[in-house]
Amino acid sequence: MSILENSVVSITLGLEDYKSSDDRRLISCTRNLAAGILLLFKHKLELLSPPDSNEALIKQKVMPVLQADGGILWVGDGRKTVDVQQIKDRFKSLNISADWKKFDEVIRYRNDIEHYYSQLNRESVERIISKSLGVIRDFSENELEESALSLLGEDNWKVLLEVDEIYEKEKSKCVESLESLDFFDPVIFEAFTQYCCSECGSDLIESDSSDTNANLVSYSCKACGGSFGYETVAASAVGEHFAFDAHMSVKDGGDLPVVDCPECLEGVYLFQQGICSSCGFEGEHSCVRCEAQIPPEEFDGSGACGYCSYMAEKIMHE
Repeated sequence: MSILENSVVSITLGLEDYKSSDDRRLISCTRNLAAGILLLFKHKLELLSPPDSNEALIKQKVMPVLQADGGILWVGDGRKTVDVQQIKDRFKSLNISADWKKFDEVIRYRNDIEHYYSQLNRESVERIISKSLGVIRDFSENELEESALSLLGEDNWKVLLEVDEIYEKEKSKCVESLESLDFFDPVIFEAFTQYCCSECGSDLIESDSSDTNANLVSYSCKACGGSFGYETVAASAVGEHFAFDAHMSVKDGGDLPVVDCPECLEGVYLFQQGICSSCGFEGEHSCVRCEAQIPPEEFDGSGACGYCSYMAEKIMHE
């Protein structure tokens, strides 16, 4: 069986797992969908592998082989195929596009559903099926030059479309409930729309009240019924929203996008926006003594930069 055939079989099995009345098969659903998409990516690398290279582009280990004419041919060695990061690296090098944001959500959910989530339900899995549809559809059309309908077959495509429609309808209702609230900053609202329930992994989070301040209401998960306070959602949602930017700032030496709030000590302070996502505290970013901009790592809410704070404390102890 070819890699492409294996991909279609895995996706088919995943959708059959979803349709089963046995909720225990929901874990298998996410495993099969993730495996099917990975195989679809490997199929593209297989197509681009040079003739007689033993499918070099899908092998973890590639070795140079001297040809009779003196040329060098890179040949795949062994049976181990590329992992997710290697696929990303080779796609980037070969200018192959894929919706990595949605794909990473599928992989993250596959991992979390096995290790962290205490509840399994169809509503949370529908989110991942919807993300999978987007990845499969765009990759098939843009990189394989084939419609997802013809690739997967009418029955599979129909299931994907039906699930996507259900999910998008419910997600829209949840976003509308959040839009009726007044958040400290628009980026906090955006983070709330992306927040996933810590119990089941669903992002169908809605507010329990409307037309009021966001920090004064509670929130619930439409998938499992879990309930959360504002501070709980804010800390997790905002932290996750800025996780990549924070990682890149540490890696590349830029300014941190968020720091711990010096006022409430528990909230996430949005440094660029100048406000705490939990308590709404707005700090002074210019030093009251030297008027220099206070860097994020020196921000403590006192209105003084690190040097001026040090000098003030030194004078007090002299």
